[in-house]
Amino acid sequence: MRRELSPRERRGAALIVLALVLWAAWWLLVQSWFLDPLNALNEQADALRTQQQRYAAILQQRDSLEQQLQAARRDPSSRTSLLPGEDPSAVAADLMQRSLDLVKAHAEQGPGCQVTQRMPITPERDSAEPYRQVKVSLTLECAMEPLANLLHDFEYGQPFLFVDNLSLRRATSAPASGGAGRLQVHLLLRGYLQQAPTHPAQNKPAQTPPAPSEEPDA
Repeated sequence: MRRELSPRERRGAALIVLALVLWAAWWLLVQSWFLDPLNALNEQADALRTQQQRYAAILQQRDSLEQQLQAARRDPSSRTSLLPGEDPSAVAADLMQRSLDLVKAHAEQGPGCQVTQRMPITPERDSAEPYRQVKVSLTLECAMEPLANLLHDFEYGQPFLFVDNLSLRRATSAPASGGAGRLQVHLLLRGYLQQAPTHPAQNKPAQTPPAPSEEPDA
């Protein structure tokens, strides 16, 4: 027969069981429900903060692009800063093809980059502007390395191109921790072409031919 536990031993065993119950309750109620989610949120916040700093550095390039635009406006004789051609639709199509070629040039860098949607845009002509603008809307799945190189090519290439709108989103399929992989990128690219001169003959009203004069009767 097994010996019965003494009161002191029973108190010790009860304390051990109580400690185990308290530890299990703390792990279930505090560690798994509160601390682990908070740690995960902190890691995500750190990753998003790092990404925000990278995106802010990219967006800071807007000032230099605006300076390039002002330089192009002060130097109308510089044809290399303007898109070639006079037909806005054809120039917009050429700009779209040029942007696609630039994306393909960086398609194999890092996790890669590809175009998912594209659309040329020809805004209405503004007679107050010395140059007419054309735009291209691009939607990309692009990693940070090729995206940064692509924006660098847009900024420093010839002719001058400008990013009117840049939207970056973390893909829903990206892991909760670690690198973001490919980002969902939407950008609106703008370029300028020389305004086609207005021919004076197009503005003159059509002249009515003079009426034939009547000859006097003999």
